[in-house]
Amino acid sequence: MKKIKETITILKTRWPEVIFLIGFCFLVSLFGGILEAYRSWMGITCFGLGLIAGLIYLGFLRTVYLEGNKRQSPLSLLQKGKCFFWRFCGLCVLYIIVLGLLTHAIFLIIKIVTPIDGGLKDAPPAVALLCSSITKLILIKLYLFIPALIIVLDCGAFESFKFLRQCKLSEAKELLAVYCAKIAISFVWLFLPTSGELPIAPHTILSLSYYFIWNLLTLMILVMAVRFVASINLVYDSSTKYLNSENLLQTPIED
Repeated sequence: MKKIKETITILKTRWPEVIFLIGFCFLVSLFGGILEAYRSWMGITCFGLGLIAGLIYLGFLRTVYLEGNKRQSPLSLLQKGKCFFWRFCGLCVLYIIVLGLLTHAIFLIIKIVTPIDGGLKDAPPAVALLCSSITKLILIKLYLFIPALIIVLDCGAFESFKFLRQCKLSEAKELLAVYCAKIAISFVWLFLPTSGELPIAPHTILSLSYYFIWNLLTLMILVMAVRFVASINLVYDSSTKYLNSENLLQTPIED
C-alpha cells in the first residue's frame, strides 16, 4: 500500500488543484450533456473547455514528476501542459480508434456465443460495459504507461512505445489494483438504482459521489503511473542530450 499512500499524500497536499481539476471536468461534462440535449452552439464552448481541462491535466501530471507535492496555480499547469498538446492529440486519436475497433471485435465474439441481437449500440448496458472493460484490460499497458512515458521523458508519442517493454505490470501491482478498482466501480454503478427508482435529491447525491470517486481514481492512476515510470530511471536521449521542452534536467522521483 506504500505507493497508494504516497499518491494520496500528494493529492491531499495539492487538494485545491485536485478539486479544481475534477470540478472543471464536471463543467465540461455538464456542457456536453446540454449539447447532446439541445444541439446548440455550445459545442464550441464544450470543445474549448475540454481542451483547457486536458492541458491542465497534463500540466498537473508534469508538475507531479518535476516538483512532487508542491502546489501550482492553474495558469502554471496550463503553461506546463501546452508543451504536450500535439503529442497527446495524435495519441488520443490512435487510442480511440484502436479502442473502438477492439471493443466491436469483442462484441462480435460475445454475440456469437450469446443470443444478442443488433449491434453494440443496441446491446444491454452490461454487455457494452463488459466489452469496453475487456478492451481496456487488453490495452492496459498502453493506457497506463504511454502517457506517463511521454510526461516523464518528454519524448514523442510514437517514440514512447520503445520504452514500453521496460514498464512491467508485475512491478506495478498497486497501480494495477487501483485500475481494476476503477473498472469494478463502473459495474457497481450500472446496478445501482436509476433516476426513476430514486427521488431526485438522493439520486443527484449518488451521481455526484460516483463522478467524484471515478475521477479521483482516474487521477490517482495517472499520478501513480507517472511516479512508477519516473522510479525506473529511463533515459530518452536525443542527439546525445536529454530532450526536455522546458530546458530542465530533472532527477527522477525516488519512492
